[in-house]
Amino acid sequence: MQKKNIILVVARGEAVRNFIFSDSLTSLANQSNLTILSSVQNKEISLIAKKNRINLVALNEIKENSIVTFFRDIIHTAHYQFLWNTEIKYYWGRHNLRVKGSLKESVKLYALRILGIPLSNKTMLRISSKIEKWISWYFRPPNYFENLFRDLRPDLIFNCSHIHGQLADLPMRIASGMGISTSVFIFSWDNLSSRGRIFPHYDHYFVWNNDMCDQLLTLYGKSIKTSSIHITGTPQFDYHFNQKYCLKEKELYDKIGLKHDRPYILYTTGMSTDFPEEHKIVEKIIGYIKSKKNQKRVQLVVRTYAKGTSKEMKRLQKIFKDDSDIYFPPILWDSKSLMPFFDDLFIYSNLIRYSAVGINAASTVSLELMMFDKPVINIGFEPPESSLPYWKRFSRHITHAHYKPVVKSKSVMVARSVENLMEMIDFSIKNPKNTKKMQTRFLSKMFDGNIDGKSGKRISQILLKIANEQ
Repeated sequence: MQKKNIILVVARGEAVRNFIFSDSLTSLANQSNLTILSSVQNKEISLIAKKNRINLVALNEIKENSIVTFFRDIIHTAHYQFLWNTEIKYYWGRHNLRVKGSLKESVKLYALRILGIPLSNKTMLRISSKIEKWISWYFRPPNYFENLFRDLRPDLIFNCSHIHGQLADLPMRIASGMGISTSVFIFSWDNLSSRGRIFPHYDHYFVWNNDMCDQLLTLYGKSIKTSSIHITGTPQFDYHFNQKYCLKEKELYDKIGLKHDRPYILYTTGMSTDFPEEHKIVEKIIGYIKSKKNQKRVQLVVRTYAKGTSKEMKRLQKIFKDDSDIYFPPILWDSKSLMPFFDDLFIYSNLIRYSAVGINAASTVSLELMMFDKPVINIGFEPPESSLPYWKRFSRHITHAHYKPVVKSKSVMVARSVENLMEMIDFSIKNPKNTKKMQTRFLSKMFDGNIDGKSGKRISQILLKIANEQ
C-alpha cells in the first residue's frame, strides 16, 4: 500500500512530549510520509526529524481579519458564561485584574461580556460557531497554508494539542475548508470544563476517557458525532510505564544530589499566577523538616512549575541552594518554546517513582503519583498569613469539576491546615500503602483500561487507519 501523507501540527512546546518524544512518532514516520508543522524550532526537534526522515516545516504566525477575531472573542466569552463554574470564575477574576486601571481595556472586556450574554446557551453557541466558521473561511488571510497543503497533499492533518497555541487554529481551519481530513488531541482532563471554545472543525477527536467523550458531546451536541471520538488515554503518562526511562534509585539520587539513605517528599508547585504565595506553604514544610532532629529525617524536593515560578519561590531556591535537606532541582526546559527537554522525561518520571510522599495543590501530578502507588496530599487551605480573594484561593481547586471525583474517591488526602498537612506527612511516611486500594480503583475507572503505556501507539495506529481510509 502506498504511504499516506500525514501532517502533525505542533503550535507550542507542551505537545512535543506527547507526540514528538514518544515512540508513536517512529511508528508514524515508518508507515507514512510524515511532516511536522511546528512553531518549535530547536536542535532537539531538528535532530529527531532528521533521524526519522521527517519533513520539518516552520509554523509561522499569520494575522487574521480583526472582525473575525473580535467575533470569535465574543463567542469565547459566551462559552465561558455558559460553563460558569469555579474554573471560569477564576479566569473572570484574572481578567478583571488585568484591565484594572486601563479604561480602553476595561471597555473592551465588558463589551465582550455584554455581547456574549445572548449567545451563552447551547443553541446560540452552535449557531454562532457556524457563523464564525463561515466568516473565518470567507475572510481567510492570503494563501500561504492553502499553497502549503496543495504542495504536501496531506491525507490527514493532526493537531497535537487543541489548547496550546492559537497558531494551530488557522491551518486547521484552512485544511477543513479545503476538504482535508482533520483530527485533534484534547490535551488535558480539565480543558473541556475550564477552557475556551473549540473553533476549528475536526473530523476526529482523541480524548483520555469516557468522561471527556461525554463532555464533548454535551458541550458541542450535534456538531460532533460519537463515532468521531476516539478514547485512547494520553501519551504523557506512557513514559512512566516504559523501562527505557526508568533510572535506578541511586542514579536519580546522584543526579539530584540527594542523600542515599533518606526518603524524600516531592512537592510540585503550580503556576505562580494560579497559586499565589505558595512559597509560604513550602516554607512551612521546610520548617517541619528542619524541626526533626534525627539524622534520617526526610528530605524535600521542590519541583517548580516551569511556566511560572514566583520571585519568592526563586528566593527560596537560592537560600537552600547548598542545603543538605532541601533541593530545588533545575527544570530542563526551553522557556522560549515552552518545551521540556528530552532529558527531563527521565528526571520527572523517576522523581515520582522513588518519592515517599507527593504534595501538590490539585494537579495532574496526583494521578501520576497514584500510578506508582504513592501517598498523595492535596492542599485544601490558604497559604499562612495570606488574604486572597475568593477566585484566587487554593481551596477552590479541589472543588473543580474535573478534580471533585479524585477527592471523592479518597485516593488522595486533603490537608485543611498547616498542622493537618504535617500530620498527613507523618502518617503517609509510616503508612505508604494506605490509599493504594482506592487509587487502583479510581485509575481503573477513570482511564477505562487505557493506562498501560501504549496510548501513543494507539493514537498513531488510529491516525494511520484514518489516513488510509481517505
